[in-house]
Amino acid sequence: MKKRSLISQREARELKRRVADLERQEDLRRNCYAQSYPGGMHIGALSVAIDDYVRVSVARRLKHAVVCTTENGVIQLYALPLGSAA
Repeated sequence: MKKRSLISQREARELKRRVADLERQEDLRRNCYAQSYPGGMHIGALSVAIDDYVRVSVARRLKHAVVCTTENGVIQLYALPLGSAA
């Protein structure tokens, strides 16, 4: 077996900070897909046909945010992948 090498306290602190940063990034990534979006506001609800419901459901399962816009009286749905955390 190979002898384990020791790390300095400085390296340990740097690794601890790096782990904390990665955990923060992971929390942000997960929060983007929470039912209530951070900073967002629920403004209404719609009953839709089953095929439209399935489209939104599949987009959410694929870890995409679903955004809507209106155009000529029609609600357009878009699936957007999560961007990288800054």
